[in-house]
Amino acid sequence: MTLKPGMHETSLSINDNKIRKSFFQSMENAKKDLKKEHIDGAFAMLNCRRNENAAWFHNYKIPKACFLPMEFLHCLLSDDLAYKKEKVKGKKIFNDLFKDIVRGKVYPEKTWGENVDVVYGITLGKKSNVWIGMEIHLKKKRITLYDCFQKESNIIDIPQVKKLVVLISDLLVESSSDEVDKVKMIPFEVEQAQGLPKTKHPFNCGIFLVKILECQSLKIGDMTRINDDNALELRRTLSCEIFNQFVDESFGK
Repeated sequence: MTLKPGMHETSLSINDNKIRKSFFQSMENAKKDLKKEHIDGAFAMLNCRRNENAAWFHNYKIPKACFLPMEFLHCLLSDDLAYKKEKVKGKKIFNDLFKDIVRGKVYPEKTWGENVDVVYGITLGKKSNVWIGMEIHLKKKRITLYDCFQKESNIIDIPQVKKLVVLISDLLVESSSDEVDKVKMIPFEVEQAQGLPKTKHPFNCGIFLVKILECQSLKIGDMTRINDDNALELRRTLSCEIFNQFVDESFGK
């Protein structure tokens, strides 16, 4: 993390991405949905908390989990980005970056199935044009979808989700160095989470999903505070949490 104090604007860095004051200002804009960089910042904060408080999570038997960078699921759906140009024996081969994420070689530096049992991510529904939350449970071979927009159902995004399910399964097989694991790979089942907080406004989908996935990862069942009336306060709180997580002690000096 780096920090550069200045008279009119201060920047800090989250995962080598420079963050300026405008990041927090736009995050607290009640009529605009969270952007990719906001969700990435929130996920980076949640990953840091798990790393810094590993003993607490272990003692309270919180499932080992991590949160994926936003580009992971988005790029996985793009053949041009997901696969190498050359093929091996006529078969498409995933780009190393995707395998490195699964193997824990790059951020968030967690080996799937070893360091973490559950992986969380958010992607944009191509048909619904609203954020979709995903919980990838590696042990149970189950992917759970999280949809919080009251007026839409992400059922129209099912083809996109089914493609992701196949891609994730194939990626796990290709990333594994254990031939036995490859043979035993069971396809993922897909289910939709029920009883979630719902928003009437598409611009609240981002903050709703970040908080829902955070609660789910911590096994917190009470999500009554996640509602439209409280959405702006949730944004402000998250903004402060991200700032406090990554700000340097020299800030303001």
